[in-house]
Amino acid sequence: MKALVIGGSGSIGTAIVNRLLVDGYEVIGHYNSADSALLTEQFKNEAVQFIQCDLTATTDYDKIFGFIQNLDCLIYSAGNALYGQIQDVSDSQIDESYQLHLREFIRLTQYFVNQLRRSENGRIIVISSIWGETGASLESIYSAMKSAQIGFVKALSKELALTSITVNAITPGIVRGHMSDIWSDEELSEILDELPQQRLVEPEEIAHTCAYLCHPLAQSVTGTIQKINGAWYL
Repeated sequence: MKALVIGGSGSIGTAIVNRLLVDGYEVIGHYNSADSALLTEQFKNEAVQFIQCDLTATTDYDKIFGFIQNLDCLIYSAGNALYGQIQDVSDSQIDESYQLHLREFIRLTQYFVNQLRRSENGRIIVISSIWGETGASLESIYSAMKSAQIGFVKALSKELALTSITVNAITPGIVRGHMSDIWSDEELSEILDELPQQRLVEPEEIAHTCAYLCHPLAQSVTGTIQKINGAWYL
């Protein structure tokens, strides 16, 4: 089995790559600004290769992804938070958020869908967000893009229902990693007090859900929104 993990160098993406390797997948990991030497050392002697691509700038996927054949799973984990009052968000920030979270997810799906149709176990999974379901103050653009990912998943799952491909979204709450590192200890303590479990989601929990969705026995699990938020939003 072969999987492509877009955003494979982030906190969640790295956990997904590791889990897929444990499960016996050949993995292709995408990154943008990560240190390629560190990635090479981190995954030394593993069945994984990493490719660099700026999803907000590329137009020719043949040059970047054309070597990939017989793909079974496309997992889209790329994304950046965007904080600010709506009147302070620039056009370029809106465009970049749209490209990174939605446009390139759709384009990559278009690019690989025929390969995935030939797989007996075709999978499309996007790491969306709890904010795509409920929205977040000061993150209206980010929330809108994550909500659009969910809408695309619901529609595409119906379009591909007669194929081998399942299409699902995972909507984590606050995940421990790069995005949560921006908060001070005091801010993090206040956030934890609001969470029913009073803990952050671990990246490995997201990876475990990906593994479940990729399993052959999850063939009827399609068009779903997998909530991983510790009962924060039901």
